[in-house]
Amino acid sequence: MKLKLLFILLSLSVYSITAFSQFESFNSFEELDQLSRKYVQTNKLDSAILAIEYGLRAFPDYDEKATYILDFLYARINRDSSALKNWAYGLEKRYFYGLNNWQFENRFKNNAEFDRLAEIDKQIGDSLNGLSHVKYEVVLPSNYSEEKVYPSLFIFHGNGRNLQKAKHVWTSDVMRDKFIVVYLQSYIFMNQYNYKWVLNDDKTDKEFKEIFDLIVDNYKINENKIIFSGMSAGGCLAIDYAFSQFVPVSDMVLNCPVVPDVTDSSISQYAVKKNRLGIITGEKDFALKDQKELINKFDEIGGETKMTINSGLGHQFPKDFSSLLDEYLRWVIE
Repeated sequence: MKLKLLFILLSLSVYSITAFSQFESFNSFEELDQLSRKYVQTNKLDSAILAIEYGLRAFPDYDEKATYILDFLYARINRDSSALKNWAYGLEKRYFYGLNNWQFENRFKNNAEFDRLAEIDKQIGDSLNGLSHVKYEVVLPSNYSEEKVYPSLFIFHGNGRNLQKAKHVWTSDVMRDKFIVVYLQSYIFMNQYNYKWVLNDDKTDKEFKEIFDLIVDNYKINENKIIFSGMSAGGCLAIDYAFSQFVPVSDMVLNCPVVPDVTDSSISQYAVKKNRLGIITGEKDFALKDQKELINKFDEIGGETKMTINSGLGHQFPKDFSSLLDEYLRWVIE
């Protein structure tokens, strides 16, 4: 029996060395990351995992990022024991994974090891949030002139995203040429690299208001053309701020927003000012019913609305989002 076990362990060791040898020509973790992404696109998940596991060993400076990617890959092929070992390894180094969410809690229900790791993970997350702050980045229009007044666009990323990812998606010709754009990032960690927005959060409200005032005071903003944009939970926060009149907002251009609980009177107070509400969404978006109801209430009050429902799409950005964004931004500043 002992000889058989030893043979199995030796076989696995030889397999690992042989499997990893195919990656020895790679000179950086970024190259392995790109290779892994290609494997994922072609559903070669075992190969994707091997590439990142090799990167974990060969490029120790990317240790945290490698464990984060493996977290996703192990979950995709139901390698739960590998996921638990990966989390235990990372948590010992104080990496944060965002284990306290309903998907993981359902998947590892009654799993004592997961419960132990999730508690450690929560403590790390709480510590990170205590030190973190709402961030922002201002992008000025092309050919910006200090003598001119510009409309402004405040963009709230979706949950599980960050400022840099928002910059990659929220981009268009009209934005670049005509708007002072402010990209925002929540302080609340969702996992190692991404963040989430939470309604009625005192720290978020305080720090966003400080950023808003700073932008209005330091740039030549057309205060009659302050537009809020956001995706999903970011759209939810944008709607909440606009309807509660937390700060002055003239118009909204949203993609697949989650609609918060708002009173008819708050909608009316916003709509009667001839403020515009634009929503881009998908016919399979889980929030579509609420989005339609909000548009209908706006229309009934006499507000100006525009809605695009993309065929076949769910809670996501359409491929032609930049073109649609141009169309909507021209509409709100015409």
